[in-house]
Amino acid sequence: MNKIRQNLLLILFLIMISSFSTPVQKLFPRPPLFGIPAKTLPQNHWVFRGYWINNDYTKMWSPVEDKMVDTPSNLDFTSNVVWGKVRYGITNKLTFILNVPYVRKSLIKNNLEKSGSGLGDVIGALLYKFYSNKKDRFLLSALFFTKSPVGKSTDLLPNELPLGTGSFDYGASILPEKEFGRWDLRLSAFYLIRGNNNTGIDLGDVMSFAWSTAYNFSKKLIFENTFYYKRIFENSKAGKNLTDSDTYLFQIIPAIQYRFGSSFFVQAVLPVNLIQKRPFGNPYETWLGLYYMI
Repeated sequence: MNKIRQNLLLILFLIMISSFSTPVQKLFPRPPLFGIPAKTLPQNHWVFRGYWINNDYTKMWSPVEDKMVDTPSNLDFTSNVVWGKVRYGITNKLTFILNVPYVRKSLIKNNLEKSGSGLGDVIGALLYKFYSNKKDRFLLSALFFTKSPVGKSTDLLPNELPLGTGSFDYGASILPEKEFGRWDLRLSAFYLIRGNNNTGIDLGDVMSFAWSTAYNFSKKLIFENTFYYKRIFENSKAGKNLTDSDTYLFQIIPAIQYRFGSSFFVQAVLPVNLIQKRPFGNPYETWLGLYYMI
């Protein structure tokens, strides 16, 4: 059995080595399955992308135990978000991005239900490619974006849940990307400045880092894995920090993409939450997506 394992590992190692020496194929597009793309679109090209994201929260933060604990049996909280994402190549170096979510939430406690459904907060962004080296297959882009408080967060009925944060936010991200034959390496560093919401709370800023590696098995099949860290700093009100309002999340995110034809892709992503401190959490999320380019 050990001999078989050694042979399998040797074969896998030789395949990986050969992939670096394989002539580079134009596997266009090679989009990220999770996160922000560094590649801008060609001028006048469009991408339409949709994602369904499901969360069934089974964990909650306990200030007393200082850790995530199981939600009690009398509480059930679920969230489903359908993201519509549009990208348009203004020029070869500048891409416009619009992300619009439709949110559905349900919180049941002691057989009493609160729910909400409708548009969430809308994100608009500009992606600018300011350095590209075609010979070394390396590029560097920056993303500048805003989040508008479209999701309902005020004048809620007793049985309604908010659909947005109620704050206007803005931020930027730096995005280097490198291709090694069939391998893609992507990094991102992201910072979001959040404002006050409708209750006068100064929401804490958001910082995140992502490191993704993808392997292009063929023009049809891509596998990707991402390590993702997100931190939200303490919220404050009237100049005082709110206890336990800072949160963090560390995920490993495997994903797979299959291509149908020249422009249509199906994507599946499974973020696994390794370390988390959030009001509500879960072991993993489920993402299913469609990607269409014209």
